[in-house]
Amino acid sequence: MQDHRAEHEWHPYDPCPCELMTCLVRSAKLTKHGHAVGCVCRSCIGRRNKRKGQAAQAKMHRALGGQGFTPSNEEAARPYTIEVTVMPESKEGKQVPASWAKFRDSEWFRHALDQSTRAVPVGSGVLPAVVIHGDWAIVDIRGRR
Repeated sequence: MQDHRAEHEWHPYDPCPCELMTCLVRSAKLTKHGHAVGCVCRSCIGRRNKRKGQAAQAKMHRALGGQGFTPSNEEAARPYTIEVTVMPESKEGKQVPASWAKFRDSEWFRHALDQSTRAVPVGSGVLPAVVIHGDWAIVDIRGRR
């Protein structure tokens, strides 16, 4: 990453000094990468997305009882062994909001569950799950197809 501040002096609330001409974000501070806080260039967006994803992985790792360093690649991590006693409440028909069915059938959820399913070691008996916001685990209890 080039330090664009050397080209011209940047002052607080000047436009972002990145090379993206459409990025007119103004900020009181620059990041350590030389862009205004909140810059909308692709590298800054990618950096923010990566940081948020890694924070969510760390939150999930701790919530599932993981200790030590958070695995940097969730697909390569070992499955978590959790003993859970549940009090199930079955809902069918009109009791289930249409928005739940819409979410469950969405391309996003199908893709997320498929990622988890592909990461499960063959013959391990591990159930694929999608964890949302580090607080909710949706486990596919249908078993392997």
